[in-house]
Amino acid sequence: MTSRAPVVCFGDSTTEGTGTTRGYPDVLAHRLGAAVRNAGIAGNRLLRDGFGESGPGRFARDVLDVPDVTHVIVELGVNDLGLSTPRPTADELVAGLTTPARAARAAGVVPLCATPPPSGDTVHQGFHSPEGERTRQAINAWIRTTPEFAAVVDVDERLRDPARPVRYRADLDSGDHLHPNDAGAEAIAASVDLDVLRGPIDPKLPPWPGTSTFIRTTPRRGRSARPSTSSGTTA
Repeated sequence: MTSRAPVVCFGDSTTEGTGTTRGYPDVLAHRLGAAVRNAGIAGNRLLRDGFGESGPGRFARDVLDVPDVTHVIVELGVNDLGLSTPRPTADELVAGLTTPARAARAAGVVPLCATPPPSGDTVHQGFHSPEGERTRQAINAWIRTTPEFAAVVDVDERLRDPARPVRYRADLDSGDHLHPNDAGAEAIAASVDLDVLRGPIDPKLPPWPGTSTFIRTTPRRGRSARPSTSSGTTA
């Protein structure tokens, strides 16, 4: 493992590694050859506490306070659609994702965002509905086009079944139709643009160029974070 400044993977059970023996942050660390910190909490949400503080509520502690952090991958929203009553609107989720993106950039950390994956036919009650699917599609469309993030980690595109886009591909599904298996974790890690993680991008200069064009002006100092993994049993 090199001494390159770390990436923090910040999210819910998909990040934590539920359904896998080796979550996508571990696979990403191997691809990148650098320390990657797993800050996933199963059940975590953007807009409400429960299964830990809400994403924005714990963002400073779990991301910005990590020594040498330079990049963060934000992967949240599925549990807001599956666990919250009433379900949040797309606008509310956009606001929820914008908050950590701007906090990261203000702190000199480059934010990336993952699209929420499909949940059709999941065994977990409440996680899939026509209304929730419309909101998920709207959120994914925003993530793919917004200048708030440096790059998109298109989990939805990698994991969905082309024949039935509301469902996981069978070979990437852990079996509960909500979490990836080991092959799915590898597919997520493969969708991360390593040029963005390796390149010197100034996070305070949107819109993003899509590649490492801007020069980072204020490098963070401190010890490198160590890779960290865990697994969960909730959604």
